[in-house]
Amino acid sequence: MKNYRYTPLLILFLFCIQVSLSQSDDVVREAEIINAQKDMVGKLTGYIPIKGKKKLSSRSSTSERKTAADYLFNSLKEIGLKPSRNSYNVQDKKGKQYTGSNIYAEIPSTNGSNEYVIFGAHYDTTEGSPGAVHNATGVALAYYVATKLVKLPNRSRNFIIVFFDQQETNMIGCRMFVKKLKDEKFNVHSMHRVDYMGWDNDEDRAIELLASNISLESAYRLESSVPVFKRKVSTPETRVFSTLGYETITITAELQNGDNSPYVHQASDKYTTVNFKYLASTSEIVYKVMKTMSEEKK
Repeated sequence: MKNYRYTPLLILFLFCIQVSLSQSDDVVREAEIINAQKDMVGKLTGYIPIKGKKKLSSRSSTSERKTAADYLFNSLKEIGLKPSRNSYNVQDKKGKQYTGSNIYAEIPSTNGSNEYVIFGAHYDTTEGSPGAVHNATGVALAYYVATKLVKLPNRSRNFIIVFFDQQETNMIGCRMFVKKLKDEKFNVHSMHRVDYMGWDNDEDRAIELLASNISLESAYRLESSVPVFKRKVSTPETRVFSTLGYETITITAELQNGDNSPYVHQASDKYTTVNFKYLASTSEIVYKVMKTMSEEKK
């Protein structure tokens, strides 16, 4: 007669091994995300050279914004995309001139879809600020998502990653890009924007969402194993998208509960203040949402 006394112990042992391997995979993946994002945030904030020995002090002047734009353009090329510049030279009603370039690239569908999901972040800063949490981290997050999406064998929608210029100057960059989408009659499913990401004082990895509809908000809640807060106050950027009829969502740190960097718009918004584990955690959430959207049958 067979002895089954040790069967439960064996099952428990094998389960523990499986859990350990899974946790090990998670640690390795997190480390890979952190290393890549540290490099991009470091270069955008002047913590490490962006080109040769050149270091950025901020991304506010024309020359610094151009250096950052060139870097992002080349970074998109490095992952096999064909980036473009949405350049503009416009005046506002008071005659003030604005010149800049949004950097963007299309990640095409594999099924011939004409529907687009837009995701991105602004890359400029206020004068004198390295702009780590506002908004080098958002740029690094969007770039990570793009590196994952290009590797998917099947995509039921097109995606566009975009880095907006001159967000700190009357949101001219995003206004010009939204105008381009409207003028060229893009069929936009939704627009996803990341900002104020990378500070997590209470270490709960919580995120905050400002969504134009419950469907977009639910998409993030379903993929989040962290606390999710609903932002109830609209932002100027969101209104830029919404007034033209686009569904939009903004992903940020816990702004309403005060768990956001106290250094935003200051010289102290530095690389060394960024919680890269929190940034990696949120990056995974956004990627999972985008991956699900790429798999949806329409």
